[in-house]
Amino acid sequence: MMLIKDLLAPWFHYSGEESVKELQLDSRNITLGDVFVAVPGYEVDGRKFIPSAFEKGANAALVHTDEPDEHGKVTRSEQGLLIYFFRLNAQLSALAMQRYPIDPIRMTVIGVTGTNGKTTVTQLIAQLSEGIGKTAAVMGTTGNGLWGQLEETVNTTSDAITVMRELHRYQNLGALTCAMEISSHGLVQHRVDAVPFSTAIMTNLSRDHLDFHGDMRSYSKAKQTLFKFISLNNGLLNFDDETAQSWRFDLKPQIARSFSLKDDINAEFYIEDAQFSNIGVQAQLVWPEGRAQLESPLLGMFNLSNLVAAIAALYLEGADMSLLLEQAKYLKPAMGRMEQYQKDDVAVVVDYAHTPDALEKALQTLRQHCQGDLWCVFGCGGDRDKGKRPIMAAAAESYADNVVLTSDNPRREKPESIIEDVLTGFNEPERITVCVDRVEAIKNSVQHAKQGDIILVAGKGHETYQEIDGVKHDYDERALIARLMEASG
Repeated sequence: MMLIKDLLAPWFHYSGEESVKELQLDSRNITLGDVFVAVPGYEVDGRKFIPSAFEKGANAALVHTDEPDEHGKVTRSEQGLLIYFFRLNAQLSALAMQRYPIDPIRMTVIGVTGTNGKTTVTQLIAQLSEGIGKTAAVMGTTGNGLWGQLEETVNTTSDAITVMRELHRYQNLGALTCAMEISSHGLVQHRVDAVPFSTAIMTNLSRDHLDFHGDMRSYSKAKQTLFKFISLNNGLLNFDDETAQSWRFDLKPQIARSFSLKDDINAEFYIEDAQFSNIGVQAQLVWPEGRAQLESPLLGMFNLSNLVAAIAALYLEGADMSLLLEQAKYLKPAMGRMEQYQKDDVAVVVDYAHTPDALEKALQTLRQHCQGDLWCVFGCGGDRDKGKRPIMAAAAESYADNVVLTSDNPRREKPESIIEDVLTGFNEPERITVCVDRVEAIKNSVQHAKQGDIILVAGKGHETYQEIDGVKHDYDERALIARLMEASG
């Protein structure tokens, strides 16, 4: 607990002696002694809920104002103490850092951005860290928490106050490393502005979220924001991605770092002689100080890239390379990321791929391991970038032998309308199987698959719901497939 005057000291003088237990953006979460942070949001204006916050026991409300003359103004109404803060919505991260301080010496924070691979890279960092005896935390799509104790989250990158509060908690629980997924939304909306990132990783950039950013240039610019943090010691770029490689010219030379799966483009960490099999990959990892054998049970080229990124980040933060390479042998895929279920020589792989690039790479990866037909069961989400729908179709048709088009999260759109949009991207739509019901689509694919076939079920991954007409219905695809594979034996 701290005093409000100490909380606000970096911005203006306040002489009151009130305390602040917790900062809360949601009035429904207020408990006695909390301070309500009232800012205009993207859907609702938090200032409307000031009365509710006081009814629940808030000590004060910090109120966003767009008037610079009101900065630091204090009023005491019948409801309670109001303290006005100029452009508070842009200062939330710094305000939270003041209340929930992070010591970068005690805990290293690694931020991972990119269209694809964020979840896998962060979870590989956590697994490797734990493997070498260093407690790790993760924040991202599949949950926040100490590794092995993840709690479900709504967004890839939480709101600014939650981010800092959770980082502070993990630090106090003994985490020495926290690997965070950083979404473009989170960067644009200032959710991580005050986080003391030590290493930033850029995995790749491909089409996604254009409904929010408008165009690829704006999307790229949003991602690049992560590499502008003054706290950075390392900016680690995937040189196999054109956008990431181009960013090297914008980084300070002393922090610019790079990785690649190729040995001819001058990356600092790169791979030679990669050999893939149904049990994983073996390769030579080369880095500025040496080379050694790398073995991993993870499937595919892009997972190898994710693994190199994770190893490079921890090595740059001082970890022993020999210990990291030893732990790489025992890694597990991230939840819903190329997770394999096998029975009677038929494999079903669950992957979160929901962008054209991710779908293409997942299919290319599985083609390396497939001895029979390669199936692709997928759909496209509703109320999102419609332009990627035909591109997803083209990726599926190019790399899969059998394509089954179904629903994803239709949200408030009609599933049939989404499917019609996707069908426009196929050269031979008559060869595509359409089954709107996702459960039936998966069941039928498993029933008709033959020995040596692989079925990629793409789009849902770790999610445990399907959103239809704005309602999230219980739907655990991984559990469904596990049951189907047991029943097929």
